[in-house]
Amino acid sequence: MQKDKKFTLLYVEDEPLILENAILYLQDRFTKIYEAKNGKDALEIYHKQKPDIIITDIKMPKLNGLQLCKEIRKNDSNTPIIITTAFADQTYLLQAIELNLVKYLIKPILEESLNEALSESFNKINNREKSVVRLSKLHYFDSFNKTLFYESTLIKLSPLEMEFLTFLIAQKDRILSYKEIENYIWEGEHMSEDAIKTLVKNL
Repeated sequence: MQKDKKFTLLYVEDEPLILENAILYLQDRFTKIYEAKNGKDALEIYHKQKPDIIITDIKMPKLNGLQLCKEIRKNDSNTPIIITTAFADQTYLLQAIELNLVKYLIKPILEESLNEALSESFNKINNREKSVVRLSKLHYFDSFNKTLFYESTLIKLSPLEMEFLTFLIAQKDRILSYKEIENYIWEGEHMSEDAIKTLVKNL
């Protein structure tokens, strides 16, 4: 498995022995591993530390793994999350699919399966980093996932605003005429000067 010491990990598990063994196995592969024994503590650590990758169990006190993932996904669609569980429950599987997870691992977790999930997570982060465009110290645009962020908060754009921003970034080294914007965004339809001004103001 790829060993990339620049990444941090949040491991969430309420079984002390499983958590201890996991940390021992993974500690050489990350710069820092944060530990949590329930979803509530894990959510606090996530907001404070912003780990690069999250591995979480489902069945936990206070806040279960799926609830934890739902809270994270409200503003973060990018952080790779790996779910672990002792149950191959179809209901859990269906919910997990909706949460854009990297893997759903059944306990006892096989070393090969865990390594594969982590390698996929590393690749996802590396590919995302290549597609990220910094717009300011606090704003960045992920052209691969078509998402705009202020720090770690997702900024929702209308389809037209997203298309306009994507076009501007793709053409960032040159000046664009109204006609070019009109032809690209409105696809040849007439665009008033007020329309483009409104679009720019909203964006």
